[in-house]
Amino acid sequence: MGRSSKAKMNRKRVLALSIVAFLTTSLTSACAGKSEDGSKSSSQTGTSAESNNSTKDKEPFGKYNDELDIHFARATDDTIDTYALANLPGETIENNFWLDTYRDELGINVLYDWVVKGDDEYLQKMNVTIASGDIPDVMAVNATQMVQLADAGLIQDLSGVYDTYATDFTKEVMNQEGDSPFLAAQIDGGLYGIPVTAGSVDSVDLMWIRDDWREKLELDVPKTTDQLLELINKFAEEDPDGNGKDDTYGIGVAGSPNVFGGGYGGLRGFFNAYGAYPSIWIEKEGKLAYGAIQNECKTALKELNNLYEDGKIDPEFGVMDSGKAGESAAAGNCGVTFGQQWLSLVQFQTNYNNDPEAVWSAYPIPSATDQPSSVQADLGTNRWLVVRKDFENPEAVIKMTNLFIEKCWGETGDNAKYYAPPDAEGVWKLSPVQVSMPYKNIQAYLDIQKAMENKTTDQLTGEAKSIWDKLDRYYSGSEDGKSVWGWERIYGPAPSSYASIHEMQENDRILLNKFVGAPTETMTEKMSTLEKMRDETFNKIIIGESDISEFDKFVSDFKKLGGETITKEINDWYKTVKE
Repeated sequence: MGRSSKAKMNRKRVLALSIVAFLTTSLTSACAGKSEDGSKSSSQTGTSAESNNSTKDKEPFGKYNDELDIHFARATDDTIDTYALANLPGETIENNFWLDTYRDELGINVLYDWVVKGDDEYLQKMNVTIASGDIPDVMAVNATQMVQLADAGLIQDLSGVYDTYATDFTKEVMNQEGDSPFLAAQIDGGLYGIPVTAGSVDSVDLMWIRDDWREKLELDVPKTTDQLLELINKFAEEDPDGNGKDDTYGIGVAGSPNVFGGGYGGLRGFFNAYGAYPSIWIEKEGKLAYGAIQNECKTALKELNNLYEDGKIDPEFGVMDSGKAGESAAAGNCGVTFGQQWLSLVQFQTNYNNDPEAVWSAYPIPSATDQPSSVQADLGTNRWLVVRKDFENPEAVIKMTNLFIEKCWGETGDNAKYYAPPDAEGVWKLSPVQVSMPYKNIQAYLDIQKAMENKTTDQLTGEAKSIWDKLDRYYSGSEDGKSVWGWERIYGPAPSSYASIHEMQENDRILLNKFVGAPTETMTEKMSTLEKMRDETFNKIIIGESDISEFDKFVSDFKKLGGETITKEINDWYKTVKE
C-alpha cells in the first residue's frame, strides 16, 4: 500500500517527538546486544547464524541444528491462571508443555523479556517498550503500534518468509475470512506483521430476550423494530416477573466506554436494526464513509431517547459500564439487551443460577424496514506478530505458527491436548504464538447439531467434543450440569447464539468493516478523540441533555476536527485494494 514520502516522514516526526516526550531513550538502542547473560544480540541469541543455515532449506517444520533462543513479550489473564495452569501441576507461563513442544520439535527455546497480566497492562508496557526502542525479537502488537515500529525501522518485512515457509494448511486457516487480516499489515508494499487471526463472525451482536417473559405475555419474537419497541414497552410496564412491583426495565443498556462494545448492553445491535453502523466504515456510492455520521444513526438515537424518557432504560445507564449494567440482567430486572454470543456465560448464567425459570435466547437483529437488517462485525484480527529488524531467523515465527495450527486443527494434531482439553480449558494460551481458525466456532456448532440429529454425539472429536461434553452435562439434568447452562445457549439448537449467527451468515447479513488497513496518519493522531466525542454526544442525546439537533453539530465537528482528512486518507487506501 503505497503512502506518500511526505506522509511517512510526517508520521515519523510525530513518532519521534512522542518518543522524546515519553522517554528520552534513543531508538538506536534497538540494536543493543544481549550477551550470554540474557541480553539481546544483534545477530541472534544462543547460537550463530552459521549454525542455523540448515533452516534455509524452506522446510516448514524443519528443526534447528542448534537451539535457537527467541525473546518474546506477553500477557497473561485469569483464564490461564484459573483454568489452565491450575490444572497443570508444576507448569508455569515460562515453563510448560507448549514451550516444550517448540523446543523438542523445532529446536526453538522461548524466553520472555517481560510478562504482565491483562490487556491494558500489556498495551501500556508495549508502548513503553516501543518508545525505548529496545524491543524483543518477536511481539504481538496492535495496528497502530505496528505502523509506529515499521516507520521507525524497528521491524522487518515478512513477505518472503511467510510465502516461503507457511504451509498450505496455515495459509488456508489464515485466509478463511479473505485477505482482510493481512491488509492492515501491508505497509509500503511489505508485510510487517503476521495476523493473530480470530473469527469476525464471533463479534456480531445478537438480540437477547427473556423468552420466559415473552411467552408469558404472549408476544412474538421481534422481526421488526416496531415489534421490538412493543416488546421493550411491555417488559417495562406489564410486570413480566410477576412480583407485583414496578421494578423491570425493557432494555439493558451500558453507557460509555462500552456503548459500542460487544459486551452486555452495547448498542451496536440496536443501531444495526436501523441500518446504522456507528463504529465501522461502510461503503456508500463506491466510497467509504464513517457510519457514525450517517442519518440512520440519528433515527436510532431518537428512538433511544424516547425509550429513556419513557422510563424503559435504567436512568443511571450513562454512568454504568458493561459489567455494572449487566447486574440488572443478573438480578432479573431486564428482559432485552444486545451483545455478543458469550453473554450467556456471564450475566445470564448468574440470572439462571438465581432463577432456573429464566430463559435467555439469542436471536438475529430485527429490521426497521421491509428488508432484513445487516449486523456489523469487527475484524477478528486485532493483533499482529512483528519481528525485530535485525533478528536473523524471522522464518522461526512462521514455523511456530505452522506448528501451532497443525497441533490444534491439523490431521496429525491433537486438539484435545493442545487446544481444548476438558480438564484444563484455555491451554492454547500458554503458547506465545496464538492463531485461531476463524470459522471454528461456527463449525463446532454445525458438527454438534448434525451429531445430535444423527445420534452420533459419541463420535465427535476435537473442540466439538469438548463443547458437547458441557452440553451433555446440562442435558443430564444434574446439579453440576446447571453450571454449564450458558454453553447450551451458545451452541445448542435454535434459538441459540450460533444458530442465529449461522442464519445471518447464510443469508449474507453480516457486514464487515470496510476499512481494514493500517491506521492512517490522521487516524493515529485524532481518531480516539473523535470517537470520544461521538460517545459523549450520543450519550447526551439519549438521556436528553442534548437535543437531537446536536447530532448535526457532531457531524460537522467530526469533519472539521480531522474526520474529513481521515475519510480522504481511507479512500486513498480503498482505491488501492479495489484495483
